[in-house]
Amino acid sequence: MKVLQGLLVKIGETGLRLDTPSRGRELSLISHAHRDHVPDRFSRIISTPETASILNLFQNRNRFEKLLRYGERVRIGGAEVSAHPSGHVMGSSQFLIEDGEERLVYTGDLNTYDSLILEGAKPIEADILIIEATYGSPRYIFPKREEVYARIVRWILETIRSGEIPAFKVYALGKAQEIIGLVNAYLNIPVVVSWTISRINERLSEHGLKLSYLPIYSPEGIEAFRSGECVYISNKRVNPPSKRRLRWGIATGWALRYRFGSYDAAFPLSGHADYPGLVSYVEECGAKKIYLVYGFAEEFSRHLRRRGFDADALRA
Repeated sequence: MKVLQGLLVKIGETGLRLDTPSRGRELSLISHAHRDHVPDRFSRIISTPETASILNLFQNRNRFEKLLRYGERVRIGGAEVSAHPSGHVMGSSQFLIEDGEERLVYTGDLNTYDSLILEGAKPIEADILIIEATYGSPRYIFPKREEVYARIVRWILETIRSGEIPAFKVYALGKAQEIIGLVNAYLNIPVVVSWTISRINERLSEHGLKLSYLPIYSPEGIEAFRSGECVYISNKRVNPPSKRRLRWGIATGWALRYRFGSYDAAFPLSGHADYPGLVSYVEECGAKKIYLVYGFAEEFSRHLRRRGFDADALRA
């Protein structure tokens, strides 16, 4: 089994691309439906049903060769491929590739911590590990998720008490569902969502995710928004017509170290593992060779080598 630059895994004549476009007879293993992990040209794809469902909402240029549920296996040439939860967004997957001699794990975007809507990813035993390093720097150690949740809830209540509407600009897939779930769990306040988030929620409900929300374009959503007693969640920072001021918050792991001065509040809530989470995964999976991709790949590879691991950054 060979790992080549450009996130290509070769098993004999079989070529598997990891979150990158396939060429010729190759196949692309797509870990989740965020745009930066989706091929920008025609590709033959293997993904989970949830990922395929979201991708089909917005583009149809690709062909889905196989939809893999968690734990399901498929034979591709000289390899066997299976999908496993990565904890990043609903339907996101790690891929285990086995050729009878070696086990390779590609994590995709990885979150090792439980959230309100997803369980954290579990390490998979591997000989070769390709792991993301978005926050692969010791500078990124996130607060406990429960603490961030508490800060968000307090800010929502304070904003409503001040006569303003709390609004969040977040990823339509992932963070949006988590914050809706947070408000549903701890506050008796309606959640109004943008068109894109509503469409994604509709698809995810077909796969078992149940959330309470009102689309902004529905009569109920318009009424709740006009009343001001609601939380607004959007993937774009656009103010719908309202007599009340919107106070905008953002939820991202980068808020741990960077100021978002144009926002009223910023919360370090991430769909990725922080540095300790990534290190723990590496230690538990037992890989002999480790490749780092994305984010702090170079820095993380140096830290791992100091810990005695055979680690190198890989160009995606």
